[in-house]
Amino acid sequence: MWSETIGYRQYRKPYLPQFFAAVAEAIPLAGQENLLDLGCGTGEVALGFAPYVGRLTGMDLEGPMLAEAARKAGAIGCDIRLIQSRVEDAPAQLGHFDLITMGRAHWYLHTSESLRQLDRWLKPEGRILVCRPLQNPDGAEWREVFMATRAQWARDELRQLRQLNEDQFFAGTPFVPFKRVIVHGEQQLQLEHLIFRALGTPSTTRARLGADAERMIAALQAAMAPYFLNGPITEHLSTLGVLYSRAASTLPEDGVAMAESATVE
Repeated sequence: MWSETIGYRQYRKPYLPQFFAAVAEAIPLAGQENLLDLGCGTGEVALGFAPYVGRLTGMDLEGPMLAEAARKAGAIGCDIRLIQSRVEDAPAQLGHFDLITMGRAHWYLHTSESLRQLDRWLKPEGRILVCRPLQNPDGAEWREVFMATRAQWARDELRQLRQLNEDQFFAGTPFVPFKRVIVHGEQQLQLEHLIFRALGTPSTTRARLGADAERMIAALQAAMAPYFLNGPITEHLSTLGVLYSRAASTLPEDGVAMAESATVE
């Protein structure tokens, strides 16, 4: 399913580059850590952390996604161990990790065996990071029109699954949140970028929609064209990361520490 998005993934809402530095500072990372990225896809999260850790492992069920992750890693001269497996089926002796990450993947990993694997693989003082781009509440009309238009064509049987938030994912486990990192930024969008974003979303890929894909594209072009009459538009972006540790650590109660491009709670 996710492999159908290859070729368009760069048009989806990104993990802001400064997010990885902000998380590395918040943990903090010393540059020697062993990182495991679950549901790694084409490697956006794992490779984002490459400058801040010592070793990288990525795990995903879909072979084409791992092949693209390997290609991207090779292009930047990065070594990464890639494993094709469901989390539940991976060996308990996979290794022990200082940081386990899940980017836009925790919804699909919520099984009792996956949670047990996390506990087996995470070092005693290790951290788990759940991260995702946020939907900015800036009231941008164009965004609402884009989402509503795409939704008319979406074939999304898993939407209810994605209502599970990070804390619900870890309910009943030893893991508790101890820090949140939010980074803000912006980018310029052309109309074609939003078309490609729709085609890079699993519920509206060409493979998923078949002949309806061209009709969706025409509908999006017609709906979005008025917002691009004066050229590119600015999209405001945020990336959220929630860090978890075993129950010895909790979120601080007093205040919020601010950085230039990140909010760390």
